[in-house]
Amino acid sequence: MLQKRKKINKALMTLMFLALLIIGTYFISNRYKKESIYKDNIKVINTLTQVLDISTVKYNYSNIVEIKKDKSISNIKIPFTEKSFIVKYNGVINGGVKPEDIEIVSNTGDEIIIEIKTCQILDHYIDDENIYVYDVKNSIFNKLDIQEILEDISNCKKEYEEKIISEGFMEEIQKNTIVSIQNILKGIGYKTVVINFK
Repeated sequence: MLQKRKKINKALMTLMFLALLIIGTYFISNRYKKESIYKDNIKVINTLTQVLDISTVKYNYSNIVEIKKDKSISNIKIPFTEKSFIVKYNGVINGGVKPEDIEIVSNTGDEIIIEIKTCQILDHYIDDENIYVYDVKNSIFNKLDIQEILEDISNCKKEYEEKIISEGFMEEIQKNTIVSIQNILKGIGYKTVVINFK
């Protein structure tokens, strides 16, 4: 009976020791993680750089432009040089935040405060394989060429960017960036994530 009790006590002691060892390892590894990853601003910025690629807002659009042109000398139109055409094309505008515009203001391991300088249009490209030209009116002395069409479309890009910015494109980028960054940083252990835009 005494021997049985000794075996039970020994088994209990072993179980308690193993439980303490597991709990201790968990807390030590968590503490080490916080110090080595969460407080390391370079690693946080590297993580955010990957997030920013994901959180880029893509805006796909179709546009129709009517272009009228003529040749002139000293603002005097040359007769028979008028031409006009209608172009339909598709474009993609990517908006987001550049990694160099992010600054970590404070990082305790539990709370991080991030300041972002600006949201911006990162790139804007035209699908040049799907450009359609309609209602072409050429003049005798002023023929239409493909390069000219591409240049005219390129000139319309800035106008379209201004249009979507006025419709709230930058606010959409900000919301998307905040949600993405908060989800990632809370997922790796931050309890509080504060993001401010300048």
